[in-house]
Amino acid sequence: MMSSSLTSSDSSHDAEGEPDMHHAESVTRKFDRDWLRRLLVKHAHNHPNMPQDLVEKALVVVSCLDVFLFVRFKSNQSSDHSSSRLLSTKAPMVDASDLPYRLLARRYNTSLCFTPMIHARMFLEKPGYRHKFWKYNGMPPQDRPLIAQFCGNDKDVLLKAMKLVEAHVDGVDINCGCPQQIAKRGGYGAFLLEEDNGDLIVDIVRHLAKHMNVPVSVKVRILPSGLEDSLALYKRLVDAGAAMLTIHGRTRLQNKVLTGAANWDYIREVVNLLGDRVPILSNGGISNMDDVIRCLEYTGADGVMSSEAILEYPPLFSETNVLCTDYKRIGPGRLQIAKDYLELCEQYPPNEGGQGSGMKCVRAHLHRFLHADLQVHTKVRDAVVQAFSMEAAWDVVNVIQTLQEKNDHDIRNEQLSWYVRHQMDAARHGGGQRDFDDEKKDSTEEEEDDNCCSRDMFGPVCADENDGDY
Repeated sequence: MMSSSLTSSDSSHDAEGEPDMHHAESVTRKFDRDWLRRLLVKHAHNHPNMPQDLVEKALVVVSCLDVFLFVRFKSNQSSDHSSSRLLSTKAPMVDASDLPYRLLARRYNTSLCFTPMIHARMFLEKPGYRHKFWKYNGMPPQDRPLIAQFCGNDKDVLLKAMKLVEAHVDGVDINCGCPQQIAKRGGYGAFLLEEDNGDLIVDIVRHLAKHMNVPVSVKVRILPSGLEDSLALYKRLVDAGAAMLTIHGRTRLQNKVLTGAANWDYIREVVNLLGDRVPILSNGGISNMDDVIRCLEYTGADGVMSSEAILEYPPLFSETNVLCTDYKRIGPGRLQIAKDYLELCEQYPPNEGGQGSGMKCVRAHLHRFLHADLQVHTKVRDAVVQAFSMEAAWDVVNVIQTLQEKNDHDIRNEQLSWYVRHQMDAARHGGGQRDFDDEKKDSTEEEEDDNCCSRDMFGPVCADENDGDY
């Protein structure tokens, strides 16, 4: 459970009855704006490799540092930048931010992680599904601080699911960012923001904030109808008790080859409106540490969250592949990352819980880590698809090592490959990426096969609820 030191002095937050959703005053907040900074200080001992200058000094943002993602905290008492600090965060990803991967990311000074997106109803009703994402007695102590992210559209189901993990996490998050058709069919993700003109998600947040004893945050996208409607909804979420917002600077229409650029101008507007009340994290448009610095400076956000790029290279936001290294990779190579991940998978096997979908997770991570190699050595790529055991996974890694040695592979020349796949797809199709405003004006949803799992790395794979593909 969250310790009392993390709550505000006024913990009397329950109001009589559920207030009207359109005209309600802001709820009495359990957690003030500084809760996240205090949380990281409390758990700093779990991250012995964290540079000391990350703990207290916001000025370190301008340097090239060995971090995963930066969050700059603003003090309510002072505008002096020296009173701020930094936080590194890993975004929640479906069947990707499994326990071994989170622990790998924390080796590179990640100080806050999210679980994969968990389907609340299945988490309650299906023990096998629950076991994929959660250990009975919680995650190991080195996997803290940790925020558990859930999806769903029933406030009571969400509350019951979140209560199962409440004593073992430092916060809970509602996914309102998933743009896939499976989320549309299930009535969650980015589509939940548009239900009943936002009334449903506001009611859910108010209900959870009232009954949960850890901070409730929301990850959102920009509404297709534009900035004005988005800002109005975000304010209602904060009024309802949301303790933090993560803003993905794209609409749900911006997806796959139509992804386009994240709109940092819109995120800056959110910060200007709500940044003095709750921490605001920016999501989208980050490929290296230079992007992190630019985003923080441009948006004024408290942090920058990465989701896709970090999957390919966990030390992405470190002093590597940036201007000050002449865009050379001076961090660990992709082969070493793959080896380290497999070692963690052996240390935390699927039958102990928390590793997601087991070998399916392993295959997907190997594909991302080694994407550049697998595009050249297609027979090895086929072997990844057929890797249904840890022994087979190690065989793949050993073959890649042999090939790299044979070809005098130079780690310094490694660049992102899997992360830019949609950019290359768009170029091949001749259409390029569409501008944000063009996407916003387009009233036609992106066509996609409802029967395909959009995240599969190796081609269309039909999803069923037992796969945990949400």
